[in-house]
Amino acid sequence: MASQTDPALRALTLATRTAVAMLGPGDEAHDVAQEVALRVLERRRQLRDPEKFDAWVHRIAVRETLRAQRKRTHRRRAEAPLDETSEALAAAAIDLDGQLDAAAFAREALSRLGERERLVLVLRYVHDLPDSQIAAILDCRRGTVNSLLSRARDRMRAMPIATQEGGAR
Repeated sequence: MASQTDPALRALTLATRTAVAMLGPGDEAHDVAQEVALRVLERRRQLRDPEKFDAWVHRIAVRETLRAQRKRTHRRRAEAPLDETSEALAAAAIDLDGQLDAAAFAREALSRLGERERLVLVLRYVHDLPDSQIAAILDCRRGTVNSLLSRARDRMRAMPIATQEGGAR
């Protein structure tokens, strides 16, 4: 359901939550959110049912966030050294002594999931959306949403960082 606030501000807020949850805090996430807000302003007359504003914004935010995620992945692959140095650096960045706070753990765990698994978790736990809305945003069935949620939670539970002292369980 659309809020009574300014549509651009509402779009920016929704898009920022999605982008930060998927990309981490920083300029890239805020750039995505601003791009979503601009697209919403440009295309707001295309929305036939104002009651579906939030779902419409979520779909745009998901597309833009995935586009940014793919660009990031392509950049990393192009910049990655040919040896195993990057893997060693990534492993060293994980605090095995359990010093990660909950937000850092969540970002690390989310980064290890597939795109659709990350998205379904973000839409459920960051945006608190029901299965039916998540299914509409991802253009899939509710059963697929349940399956993705279950698989994502199982994969997160099985991650070594989830069992470290101080990590989430």
